[in-house]
Parts: sequence; structure tokens; C-alpha cells
Amino acid sequence: MNTIQFETVLRDVREALEQDDVQRARQLLEQLQLADLAETIGDLNLDEQTRVLPTLPAEDAADVLEYLDEDEAAQLAASLPAQVLAQLLDEMYPDDAADILLDLKPAQRTQALALMHTAAQVQPLLAYDDETAGGRMTSDVPVLRRWMTAAQAISYLRGLHPESESQHYLYAVDRDRRLLGVVGLRDLIVAMPETTIEQIMNPHIISAPVDAEQAELAQLISRHGLSSLPVVDAAGRLVGVITHDDLLEVMEDEATSDLYALASMSADSDLDVDSPLRVMVKRRLPWLLINLGTAIFAAWVISIFEGTLQKLALLAVFQSVVAGMGGNAGTQALVIFVRGLALGQVQPRSAIRAVAREVAVGMINGVAVGVAAGFITYLWKGQPYLGVLIGIALFGNMLIAGVAGALVPLTLRALRLDPALASAVFVTTVTDAVGFALFLGLATAFLPLLL
Repeated sequence: MNTIQFETVLRDVREALEQDDVQRARQLLEQLQLADLAETIGDLNLDEQTRVLPTLPAEDAADVLEYLDEDEAAQLAASLPAQVLAQLLDEMYPDDAADILLDLKPAQRTQALALMHTAAQVQPLLAYDDETAGGRMTSDVPVLRRWMTAAQAISYLRGLHPESESQHYLYAVDRDRRLLGVVGLRDLIVAMPETTIEQIMNPHIISAPVDAEQAELAQLISRHGLSSLPVVDAAGRLVGVITHDDLLEVMEDEATSDLYALASMSADSDLDVDSPLRVMVKRRLPWLLINLGTAIFAAWVISIFEGTLQKLALLAVFQSVVAGMGGNAGTQALVIFVRGLALGQVQPRSAIRAVAREVAVGMINGVAVGVAAGFITYLWKGQPYLGVLIGIALFGNMLIAGVAGALVPLTLRALRLDPALASAVFVTTVTDAVGFALFLGLATAFLPLLL
């Protein structure tokens, strides 16, 4: 549906609701595809959403709740009558229903659970944090026994009518539900009817502990190219599966988290262009104030060499070049190391080698940029000593920037802090302060030559 059609439908739905013609609004909405339906309902105000959503078929209304932004879905769910909400939650996958229930007030959650038919499947998931394997998994997983034949397994699955979300991979367990192996649906279908599950299953399984953090899940997904991920408890028992759509959501959330963190915003800020003004300021202002403190520190470093700048004002023109190039080099190293840590590419045993490579890169880039900057400065201002000074300062600062970009996230990880969240602030402080001190310190030492 193009923009004009969308705006037309949205206007017609609003007009119908203004005229209290909920039936007309429902008829307009039922003609839409799921994505368009969710977007249209998402653009209505809360009162309009509460009036029209219960009139839709329960399956469609549940799909809309799953499709909406997490905050929007939580607000709408909290506004629905308990009986209606319970009906919609029964239509959802257990993990999605649990996500919505966790966003409700305890009294509303208890009331909705009491009215749900699937409460027994959803209740265990409420014990886990949203950003852990337990919070991401669905517990409604069909399992096989290793002594089953392919024919028996297919007959068993046919009787279960498993949801499409969970039938691409099947898991074999023992009598205590300990995970033994994984069977692809295709392998099961093409196997001879008398072949046992033990003969066709793959016993080498990649699984996640139930309390694994989201970052760890993202590493497993990326490293092994998974399309589903079984979740086990401390005894190795299968407690659920993270399916392909949730895996994609994990990867998206981790990428968003790292992006926010590198911009010095809280990694769980969940901001977007439509976030409330108060929330925007609350989440972003503290880091700006921290940055202000580091900028003042860099200004203090410059003030130490105030006498040198007064004698040769030309230095002020070039000091930002040294600090700026150091900042860019530090950011490059920082992004590479934060990504490496997030994907598990940088491990304790390989950290020294990775830092050494970054030092080598910093030296090579520093020489190249320093020579180029020195030559350009000489051609521009006709001062060979100034060109040499800038070249040396750039080399030194870019070398330090590479080291800082590598060591700062490693140090934060060792301290069990998010290496993305605070790294940018510290690396920028180092490159600015070192750049100014190195450039202006050398200028002070060789001021007679420059004059």
C-alpha cells in the first residue's frame, strides 16, 4: 500500500470512529495486510486503538500486538479489558505473550494469566529477564525420543499440529528431557520409515544456557549461522527454543545497542525519532555533560601552552588537525575492537596479538598521514619546521589513538563494563589531550626555530 492509499484508509478509519461507526472502521481495517493493519492501528490514538482492536478477529488482533513497537504494544495491552487481553495472549506464541505480560502492572498480569488458557506455557517464561535466553525462548517445543522411527515421528508430529514457528528443527531428548540431538525436518521426511531418530539426528548441538545474556546469544548466532537455538538448564534439559524470528530480533537489538553505545547513549535506551522529548533529554543529557567535562580537560591542556600560542598564533590553526586526525584514528580502532568483542573475535588469548596489530596499523598510518600533512603545511605556509612539527605530532597522536582504541574497550570488558558504552568518551579524551599536549609541547620546545 502506497503512502496516498495509507493516508486515505487512516483518514476513513478515523472518520468512522469519530462517527462512532466501529463496524465501518473494522471493515476498513480487515481489508489490509498485516503490516499495513499494524501501521494503521499504530497511528491511531490510544482511545481509538482500544475501541477498534477488540472488534478484529482475535488472531489478527494478536498479530497486531506482536507487530507493534514494544512500548506501544504494552500501552495498548494495559488499556484492554482483561478478558479481551487474555484472549489475544492465547493466540500468541508463549514468548511473545510473556513479553507483553512482563510490561504490565503485577495486578493486570495476574488477572490476565488467570483468564488465559495457555497460562501454563507462558508462566515459566515470566521468571526470566527479557534479554536472556530464557526471556527470548518459546517453551512450546515438540520433542522426539531417540528410539522413535521416522514414520512414528512424522505421525506424532502430525497429531500435534506444531506451530510453523517451531517445526524447522526438531530436538531429541531422553526421558529426563536432556537434550541428545537435533533433526532437520527435511532429514526426517526423506529418511526411510524404519530409520530411528538416533540414526539421523546430529548429536553435536549448539545450545545456550537459560540465563545466557543477549550478547552471548548474538555471538552464537553469528559464529555458527544458526536459524534456531535450543535453550537448556543447568542439567542440560531442554527448556525451550529461540526461533528464527527471535534470533533476528536478538541480532537487531544487539546492533542497535552497540550503535547507541558508541554514540555515548545508554545501550538499553531504545530511543527513536518518535520518543517523548523528556525521555530523549533524560537519556542523552548525562553523557553530553560527561563529554563537556572531558572537553574542558582538553581545554585545560591547551591553556598550559597559552604563552606559546600568544607568541605564534599560527599554531592554533593546526592544533585541531592533530586532535581531529587522532580522534578519527581512535574511532576506527574502537569500532573494530568493540565489534570484535561483541562477536567473540577478540579473546583473552588473542588480545595481545590484536593490540600489537593495531599498534602497527597506527604507526604505518601515522607515518603516511604525518608525511602528507607536513608536506602540505610546508607548501601552504612555507615553513619547513612547522611541517616537520605537525608530521611528528600526527604520527605520535595516531599511534596513541590506535593503542587507546584497542586498550580502552579491553579494559572496560575486564572490569565487566560495557566496552561500547563509555569507550568513545575515554578514547576522545585521550586523543584530544595527547594531541594538544604533543603538538603544543613540541612547538614550545622548538619555538625559536618556528619564529
